[in-house]
Amino acid sequence: MKPQRCPFCRSSVSLIDSAKVYGCHYGFIYLCDSYPNCDARVGCHPGSIKPLGTLADKQLRKWRSLTHRKFDPLWQLGAFSSRQAAYKWLSKAMRLPLDKTHVAMFDIQQCQKAISLVEGFIRDGQRVKTKASTYC
Repeated sequence: MKPQRCPFCRSSVSLIDSAKVYGCHYGFIYLCDSYPNCDARVGCHPGSIKPLGTLADKQLRKWRSLTHRKFDPLWQLGAFSSRQAAYKWLSKAMRLPLDKTHVAMFDIQQCQKAISLVEGFIRDGQRVKTKASTYC
């Protein structure tokens, strides 16, 4: 759903070319109209204006990035049969509806919970290959 208001500063949000923020075109993004004072933004699916998730400020983008670094190896390296299977597990573990279980929709607390769940999954004896083909 197209964001209407920035959840961080309550300003309006505009659909713009990503070049305004990144210096070159990667597609469209929704950007808080208070930019650069508020840098909340969300990218769009390639070739569309459908947002990938919800607006995120710098701090939330860092948490989402960390969550992806922890979670993605579970499906990329075979602990789950697919990305979809990994998200189904995360949905159940977080007690969220599957359609709300996407890192790009998470707030900071949800990112922290997802990271904790992934670390527990690994700690409790699940073998997950790292990109260097070792086990952790």
